[in-house]
Amino acid sequence: MPSPTSPPLPDDTRGRILAVATAAFAARGIENVSMRELTAMAGANVAAVNYHFGSKEGLAEAIFDALAPRLNAMRLQELDGLLQRAAEHQLRPEVADIVASFARPYFDPAHAQEGCLLAQLVLKHRLAPTAMTQRIIARHFDPLAREYIRAFARACPDVAADEWPWRYMFMAGAVVLAATDGHKTNRIASLTEGRLDGADPAALLAALSRFVEGGMRYAAPARPHSA
Repeated sequence: MPSPTSPPLPDDTRGRILAVATAAFAARGIENVSMRELTAMAGANVAAVNYHFGSKEGLAEAIFDALAPRLNAMRLQELDGLLQRAAEHQLRPEVADIVASFARPYFDPAHAQEGCLLAQLVLKHRLAPTAMTQRIIARHFDPLAREYIRAFARACPDVAADEWPWRYMFMAGAVVLAATDGHKTNRIASLTEGRLDGADPAALLAALSRFVEGGMRYAAPARPHSA
């Protein structure tokens, strides 16, 4: 149930279902929340979910259709700003700034719930893709990926064009995996016996940006042509 400090739920049934499902999915995972729990928290019934969304998967798709454009617009606004500033000073954009703009929604405390949910979607698509995840990726993430690939190519014009789709995918994978290991028993804390903490979003983003920047800047040797 919502905590005493949670914002009030919307008055309309559809809005209430979306609000409680977004919070529950982010906290526990889409697969771990039952329709009965969702309807109880929203003060609705299963028929209402079916009426508004068709199914639980339809509900998840509606959430991501609202969430992905909002977070991606924030990314692209930051990306456009840093590209424009670089162009005005006749400089190449900084790779670290591009990486940070991509990763920020996953690590900014102001977007913790939404970033967690977005990471779940990407992982779900990688591990067990469905028609729903494919639609979301095609609608909202493929256009985003192409914008970032173009930005990285501007930052590192000496890197071969065919390298960038690979490097973008490797970056996205590293970001999502890092974003889903923010609990108290995270791997970084275990490996360092608590000296470092992967649950610290600022430290995690800084370390991740350094790592990805190195890979993005690497001048790969030319591959020999096949016979």
